[in-house]
Amino acid sequence: MFKPKRKRRKKKKIYKFSVKEAREAVKRSWGQILLIIIGIAAVVMLGMGMKSFLLASEYFNVTEIEVIDQEPDVVEYSLARIKDNPNIFKIDLENIADNIEYEHSDIQKAIVKRVLPNKLVVEVLRRRPVAQIAVGPSRQNSYAENFFTVNKDGYILCELGRRPRRNLPVIYGCDLAGSEIETGHSYAHSNLKYALDFLKWLDESGFSREYKVTKIDVTQPRSMMFYIKDKLEVRIGDRKWKEKIENLAGILKNMDIDYRQEYYVDLRFKDFVFGKK
Repeated sequence: MFKPKRKRRKKKKIYKFSVKEAREAVKRSWGQILLIIIGIAAVVMLGMGMKSFLLASEYFNVTEIEVIDQEPDVVEYSLARIKDNPNIFKIDLENIADNIEYEHSDIQKAIVKRVLPNKLVVEVLRRRPVAQIAVGPSRQNSYAENFFTVNKDGYILCELGRRPRRNLPVIYGCDLAGSEIETGHSYAHSNLKYALDFLKWLDESGFSREYKVTKIDVTQPRSMMFYIKDKLEVRIGDRKWKEKIENLAGILKNMDIDYRQEYYVDLRFKDFVFGKK
């Protein structure tokens, strides 16, 4: 059988230059090489000159700071705080963000951006309060000396003083003393965690949209109770929340409760108990 002959690959020629030939090639291209060197030097000098201009020109001094905040009490960051170093390219953006986060405990994240030629934009992400805790001067004293707002992670946002905020459930029995609490710190432990977990579950289940939960008492977590409109006391404990809340929702739909009077419902046992206090 005839087999076609394979074509031989042509070997690539390797050109070797002697030192003399290399020198002659440089001489012939010297003009082009000189132009390239001059171009590079010009670009470097232009870049240095541009940098000096950007850092020295008053045209790039910050004259406006805009804060983007969804809350009515917008954070203020005045121009006076950067008067010693107003150039927009010299300003340490991370330092400004850190200062804002440190000074405002309810701000979770601050982002600072440059808007040329002379403006800074600060965007803040707030920690949203989900409840408030009532604490006394000591662990033994149950009298609520002060109220503090708290977010879902147990982070203390601000001190309210002796008057609680409306439309936020109050958590009692957190096993914390007023002298122990500092704004900007998290206390998501012990009894407080039970209450926050329970509030989160109420929100996810939709129960809190139907019924206004005003108080949660976690003094004894196994006997945890909460209040609807301050009048209906619900004793729920620390287990089987889903089953108990579903039963409670069914009870409330089939009962005409007069919230001008005080009642209680005990869901801790197999058969629930309902009565007037």
